[in-house]
Amino acid sequence: MELVIRKLCKSFDGHLVLDQVSLHLVSGNIYCLMGPSGSGKTTLFHILLGLVSADSGEVNGLAKERISAVFQENRLCEAFTPVENVTMVMPSSGNNKRKAREALKRLLPDESLDRAASTLSGGMKRRVAIIRALMVPFDMVIMDEPFTGLDEETKQQVITYIKEQSAGKLVLISTHQEEDVQLLNGIKIHL
Repeated sequence: MELVIRKLCKSFDGHLVLDQVSLHLVSGNIYCLMGPSGSGKTTLFHILLGLVSADSGEVNGLAKERISAVFQENRLCEAFTPVENVTMVMPSSGNNKRKAREALKRLLPDESLDRAASTLSGGMKRRVAIIRALMVPFDMVIMDEPFTGLDEETKQQVITYIKEQSAGKLVLISTHQEEDVQLLNGIKIHL
């Protein structure tokens, strides 16, 4: 996949958030968007996901691509278990529960898999959201500050999982931590 963004601009209430952003991104790389709060990272993600329209500029390469996402908020079905949250997005298959359970066991304790998501800690919910995004077929995955609420050891496990599950795909991750770029073997993009 090749994603070409040319001179993208977006304003909210007269405040310019994205100013002539141009990027050329290709599959097989993890791109780490960095910049202070309000620099337009989330807005760029929302434009790529089709949730917000740009004021001007163009995005080429998304026509037939499958995009998965982890938003800043986890967007889980709170009454559903982690297994149910993951299987609801997976293509129909007789093995979905088993596959979801195996993936979740990599990053969560067994006892948490059959509890309502509402009973999980923030970091556990974050891991469910990440696993869910990586279990759906995708060509590109967008992750908006995916490591929020994770301690260092858990973050390293999550990074290993992300790298394994997204190999050969186009990955866009926003982060405020310089060390995340290195841990992901990522390419830094400053917004």
